[in-house]
Amino acid sequence: MNMDKASTEAPAQTTAEAAAGPAPTQAPGFGPAPSVPAGYAAPVVPAPAPGYTVLVTQTVPKELRVGGGPRFLAYLLNLLLMIVTLGIGWLIWAMITWSTDSANPGQKLMGLSVVKKDTGVRMTWGELFVRNFLLGGVVLGFLSGITLSIVAWVNLFKIFGSEKQTLVDSMAGSVLVRRTV
Repeated sequence: MNMDKASTEAPAQTTAEAAAGPAPTQAPGFGPAPSVPAGYAAPVVPAPAPGYTVLVTQTVPKELRVGGGPRFLAYLLNLLLMIVTLGIGWLIWAMITWSTDSANPGQKLMGLSVVKKDTGVRMTWGELFVRNFLLGGVVLGFLSGITLSIVAWVNLFKIFGSEKQTLVDSMAGSVLVRRTV
């Protein structure tokens, strides 16, 4: 018998292991999948049909979106409130209504709310800060200055389009709707 070192150290495979084939390999850097704790069901992920991408979205219907008229009235209300409160009161009120009603003071008085376009969920305070201050104030103001207000005109006419969104809404993925509650 020829017994070399490799054959003496390799364990013998059982018939069940041999029938199962080679052990599956894992991608480098990834460990085994975590076990499911007792009392919980393992997540079920449906397999997509071959060659098709499954994309589940629930966008806000266009009929529920608010167009130019109510937006303009909310803008005029905001302007009036800024003048009456010297800007400070409006800013404090805006910070509060962003977190409670997902709207600025003029929109709150008009019964409007800013929601995410793809889910219809109200936007959070941080998302509204990015939408209103960073995108609406800084980015849109900068672009309007560079393009000699062409961006401001595009923003104005975009409200009356089929999506009923401003440029800021398009960048932030939001829409303005009437509050139901």
